Amino acid sequence: MKRFLLFMTVSFIAIQAQGQSRQVDSLKYRISTSKGERQRLSAILDLCAMFETLPKDTLWNYAQKAMVLATKLDDKSSRSLAIVAQANAYMEWDNVDSAKALVDAELLKYSPADAATRDIYFNLRHIKLTCIAATSDYEDAITEAYRIIQEAEKYKDSLAIAESLNSISIYKYDFDQNNQAISLALKGLSFTKPAPRYYHIIMSLSGDVAEYYYYIGKLDSAMYYADRTYNLGKKTGYLRFQSLALQKRSAVYLKAKQYPKAEEAILESVRLDQQIDGDEPRDDNLVALADVYNITNQFDKAIKVVTDGIAFYSKPKNISPHAKHGASNFGMQRVYLYRMLARSYRLKGDSKNYEFTLVRIINGLDSFYTKNSAEAIADFETKYQVQKKEATIAHQQLSLVRENYLLYGSALIAMLGAAIAFLIFREVRRKQQIKLQQLKEEERLLSEKAVADAEEMERRRIAADLHDNLGAQLSFIKRNVNFIIDQPAGFSAEDERKYLNSVNDIAQNAIIDLRETIWVLNKDEVSVQEFADKLKSYMKQQLVGREKIRWHFTEVIHCDWKLSSGEVMHLFRIVQEVISNIIKHADAEQININFESYGAGSYRLEIIDDGKGFVVSETFDGHYGLENIGQRAGEISATLFINSHPDTGTRIELQK
Repeated sequence: MKRFLLFMTVSFIAIQAQGQSRQVDSLKYRISTSKGERQRLSAILDLCAMFETLPKDTLWNYAQKAMVLATKLDDKSSRSLAIVAQANAYMEWDNVDSAKALVDAELLKYSPADAATRDIYFNLRHIKLTCIAATSDYEDAITEAYRIIQEAEKYKDSLAIAESLNSISIYKYDFDQNNQAISLALKGLSFTKPAPRYYHIIMSLSGDVAEYYYYIGKLDSAMYYADRTYNLGKKTGYLRFQSLALQKRSAVYLKAKQYPKAEEAILESVRLDQQIDGDEPRDDNLVALADVYNITNQFDKAIKVVTDGIAFYSKPKNISPHAKHGASNFGMQRVYLYRMLARSYRLKGDSKNYEFTLVRIINGLDSFYTKNSAEAIADFETKYQVQKKEATIAHQQLSLVRENYLLYGSALIAMLGAAIAFLIFREVRRKQQIKLQQLKEEERLLSEKAVADAEEMERRRIAADLHDNLGAQLSFIKRNVNFIIDQPAGFSAEDERKYLNSVNDIAQNAIIDLRETIWVLNKDEVSVQEFADKLKSYMKQQLVGREKIRWHFTEVIHCDWKLSSGEVMHLFRIVQEVISNIIKHADAEQININFESYGAGSYRLEIIDDGKGFVVSETFDGHYGLENIGQRAGEISATLFINSHPDTGTRIELQK
């Protein structure tokens, strides 16, 4: 599934005191200042209708209070609305069976023909639809949605039609029927009106349309509907819809490679969630934030975000007692966190933790399905007891014989159901293991492709490097040799000796460059000590026969770590360019080279001469040495410093 229960009611947990919206605060004030039980009951039910902005425990407590008052006042509609609030709380705890049991029993009391209670009827029908879809039985869910639409059309209930179209659009989207999903959601929006009664479904539909457009790559449309969701959420005080809209903005910015905006949007979404949920994080926001950090190569941040989330949900005190699988530390929603953790380790190159996390996913799911097979049996038996109790109340005047008959028959059904549930869980576990194997194979293929792409890029870079350096040197030799062969008028023996000496120097440099290139190509990695030794060897070769120039090499290496061959190539080319410039242009008598490395991943290379210097800001037509040095420093993410003034020499420092 592309999204985990996208159609389920928006999850709200543990709102801190500062997280209450103005609407919620106003309703609580109404409750505390209400005069009489009926006025208080009305205020409590209005608060329960704002369930998106309430913690589920708070929602449950107010629903219970409403139930007590409605029963005392003998108010059938208010009692049903209290049951709706209880069902919403159960759905927040992923306790689908309990929610459906409440709704099924209550639906028997209503008909869409009664205009006074029609809103309650369709509200119950849509909660039942959500329960059906939560079991991934989409065929039954779509059938149920169209039945609701037929009834809603008969009674011209545009809100119920919009909500059903929203549900169907989500099912179509989950089956990759994206164009149909967009069409259905937009049609649903056409049934809405700019009135408070429709605000919730407008935000839900707009948020879904933003998701659909994002998935097919229409980023402008996705951003439009995300902004529409955010603005209406801000207007109505629905912080969760604001948070979801910001999350979608972040995804669009990420796709458009606007990384700072993507990070800013997702961090704002996380901030709103903290305002709503307190300490408890949301899985989808953790995954989205980690994705931003991974794409921007902040792998350690991504790993910390995910591991902190996993650690939070692993603490027993953070597990709701009402959750269907509350005692499990490895619920299905945690799978997405572990998958993102595995991806982060793979991108970082931490193969050990990557493999360990994949094993953790497989072992954790094994434990989860084994445990929940037993829990499914217990749930079946609990559900049976609830149904038996309700049947006893409804049929208390039936004979003891019939009551026993129902008891034994229901027990038999419960046992058969438990057996079926166990078989279903076992099959789901087997399929999940297959999916995880496929995931691991996919990750392996992606990793191999990344390595192959990197190797191809490195080959191209080396080929370009040889072309730029060796190719240019050979072209210079060819031009000078042709010039000597043609010997224009007035060409003397002294001129010939001058050109031959120049050809000899360039040929010597070409041989040195080729030797150093081959040396680098023969190695995947080069230790910093070996690199320092090679620099000394290079200096000896370059300054042979140049007695006028003295040179001194100093090295301080505290940790002999490895440099990549590509980085070594860039460093050599930088040194070659600098030394060549000193020899040709500086008229220097002393060259000092200092190479220092105090820890893995960092070094400082300094080249100082006492030559005539130059103005750093000045450009020289036809000479691109400094520009090439700067480009190469950027390729290896090193910082380049150039300090030079006429008649005071030059100092060039490369630091990482």
